[in-house]
Amino acid sequence: MTGGAGSGPAAIGAAGAAGSGASVAASSGAPDAAGSGASGAPGGGAPGAAGSSASSAASSGAGGSSAGSGPAAGSGATNPGQCGNAQPNLTPFGCKFAWGTNDPGGALSAFAGLSFVSKWVGYELDKAGNLPRCDGCSWLSQQVQSTSLVPVYYAYFIGFFGKANGLPDGNENPTGPNLTTDAAKLIRTQRAGLLNAYGSYAKQTAAVWRDKPLVWLLEGDFVQYTADTQKEKLSYTELGELARDITCAIKSQMPNAVVAINHSTWNSDQVTNDFWAAMKSSSYDLVWTTGVANNQGFMEQGADATKYNAKTATYAYLSMLTGKKLFVDTSFGLSEMADSWSSADAATLNARIAEGVIAANVTKPPADYVSKVGALQLSAICK
Repeated sequence: MTGGAGSGPAAIGAAGAAGSGASVAASSGAPDAAGSGASGAPGGGAPGAAGSSASSAASSGAGGSSAGSGPAAGSGATNPGQCGNAQPNLTPFGCKFAWGTNDPGGALSAFAGLSFVSKWVGYELDKAGNLPRCDGCSWLSQQVQSTSLVPVYYAYFIGFFGKANGLPDGNENPTGPNLTTDAAKLIRTQRAGLLNAYGSYAKQTAAVWRDKPLVWLLEGDFVQYTADTQKEKLSYTELGELARDITCAIKSQMPNAVVAINHSTWNSDQVTNDFWAAMKSSSYDLVWTTGVANNQGFMEQGADATKYNAKTATYAYLSMLTGKKLFVDTSFGLSEMADSWSSADAATLNARIAEGVIAANVTKPPADYVSKVGALQLSAICK
């Protein structure tokens, strides 16, 4: 998801424009979110997207202001309710290292040996911010419920709403307008609608998934909304308050939700430290990012001790800084990486576990993926 073309040593504004990941290939079973060149949602018909918030659908049953009527980011005027269980769920997949993949469409019986399956959500939002349906809900009830898999949402509501309003990801339209130029302004004008959309989706999801954990991976490259390239960039404080309120909007409607905030691997050391300091106000559970298994604990394949962000570019540092466990994927579309996880040996994977990694989501797994990862004898997550 994150990383890719934007992994240069510039300040966040420059890095974000090219590498604001969240690109989703149509072949992954998800709508095109950012620059993959594909179009359409699972099953076709839904728009791909990237950008800012939205209002909740009239059919959702969730109250709140319509899109565009909310206060400016960080004003605190929106009250999404209590955050639910403030005690973080650090092990939503249990005590074994978790393996998963993105929903390929169709029956999930072939993936029964995995721990989780993921799906992109939020693409249902239209240009006006309406949320006419919850495809994640039907996915849960029709496909996931009959399995033991833990469901994972890639919740890219800001991104999808932005694309619906002419703001694609920076990968897709690097010269703008895109998420790195105009999305912060859109967030400011649509903040209340964004919170309503998240709350509505969580409420509808909770109606079909009442007890077992469901992991929400929030907004890939969330940090980009503080970029200098933004016309009305958010401060880190404002971004932290937005993360807090999105988390509360979800957990107030769905106490069994597990919320993860994204880390962009191209961040400079200072941006990483400032960003995660701002996230402390949010009652999130996990950190999610994109990375490889086999580069001595560095997240990016080309990273090493000489790079501009060497101090903060490792799994160990990220877990230590946040105090959270890490969910890692191999990205999608233009920034998709080769699978370095299921091909790694047990010693390599145990080293990543010791550094805080608890799950690997392989976008395009090998044919023998389920049997291969099932045969691995790895360290336990729980101590």
